[in-house]
Amino acid sequence: MLNYIFGFNARMGRLAFFFCTLVVGLGFVMLVYGVTGNAPASGRMDVLLAQASSSPVLVIAFYGMLVICFMLQSMRVRDMGWDPVCVMAAWIALLVLDRAIAGRFPEYALTYQHTETVVGAAVNGAMNIVLLVWRSGGYFEEPPPLPSNGSGDGLFERRSTPAAGGSRVARIANGEFGGKTR
Repeated sequence: MLNYIFGFNARMGRLAFFFCTLVVGLGFVMLVYGVTGNAPASGRMDVLLAQASSSPVLVIAFYGMLVICFMLQSMRVRDMGWDPVCVMAAWIALLVLDRAIAGRFPEYALTYQHTETVVGAAVNGAMNIVLLVWRSGGYFEEPPPLPSNGSGDGLFERRSTPAAGGSRVARIANGEFGGKTR
């Protein structure tokens, strides 16, 4: 059942993934601006975070956005031919471990305001780039069949064995009925 809820069995191409992620992100930014009255790029992130954390609408929308992005990423991972149960679990485990390391050892964090290390940021960025540019898997194009050296012209070529329907008609015409002759 979880396969269908989280999109583990669904597939999503590169372009659809990009546009869906873009729409979710822009929708969340518009919601933040509508609720708080401040644009996220206004430079007042401390005020924006204080307003956002006290707004139940934004908290619910944030967790909803996380679930939607998780589902989109799972569908994209499935489309690439990878197992999303393993890949997404490993990605989440890496992010949790990275946050724990950055919290325990602040000197390894990107800056004093970040909660991830350089390695975690690089892996997260690389994974997002892979989701955007990796080719879809499982859709292998088979090469066209090689032309035979027969005397026919492609589709209207004679075969050495007659078709099953043709051989039945020929047997009936010769007087054979059910394997018996008259």
